[in-house]
Amino acid sequence: MPDRRRTRNWLAVGALGALLGGVLIAYPFALAAATPRLGVPGVAWLLLALAVFSIAVQAWRGVALPRGAVAASLGVPVLLAGAAFSGDARLLQLVPSAVYLALAAGFYATLRSGDSIIERAARALVPEAPDFIRPYCRKLTALWALFFAATAIVAAALALAGKRSEWELFTGRLVYALMLVASGVEFLVRKTWFRYYFHGGWFDRIWAKLFPPEATPEGRRSMQHISAYWNASRKDCRKD
Repeated sequence: MPDRRRTRNWLAVGALGALLGGVLIAYPFALAAATPRLGVPGVAWLLLALAVFSIAVQAWRGVALPRGAVAASLGVPVLLAGAAFSGDARLLQLVPSAVYLALAAGFYATLRSGDSIIERAARALVPEAPDFIRPYCRKLTALWALFFAATAIVAAALALAGKRSEWELFTGRLVYALMLVASGVEFLVRKTWFRYYFHGGWFDRIWAKLFPPEATPEGRRSMQHISAYWNASRKDCRKD
């Protein structure tokens, strides 16, 4: 059951991330293709209808977002309505900035209301994760909040400056390349810091030789947690 739950959580998180990422990646290219055919007001009305529908579905399903994220996400329909009435294409280009600002606000809000969003995700994906990951998760959440806020500012500056090609390059390619690089670096930093080799796969075996867990306090704490987890699991199996 734990493995099935972990698999379902991985799939759910992956699907949500892929959907949001896909929409944001496609947005500048879809905008460039649709605007000459429908005009700025036509594209804006279409996107506004989709945004209102999305908000209605979230409200119907009872999706609760942090207050700061709600305030920032409301900027999307406001920008779309402004573009629909004014015909200003720059307002359409500001939509990704509003989305990134909402992400930044959402990440930051979780730092003020208990467990950070990174810790929640970590515990959903790895239920046996130790408690001592909490400070690291809070710092990582803050870094991602800063990243999304900076992304929103840069994208907005390019849009308002009228640099269409630079805006398309940044919002459609560069941001996601930076996210992939940052995620890869963070993974290696996390593995090297905690030296938490729970599953013992091929990567864990290689990394354990390069960075043995017994060599650092964090690594020894990880070893103790893993040992305690498996000992408790064996006791539960004997009881069953």
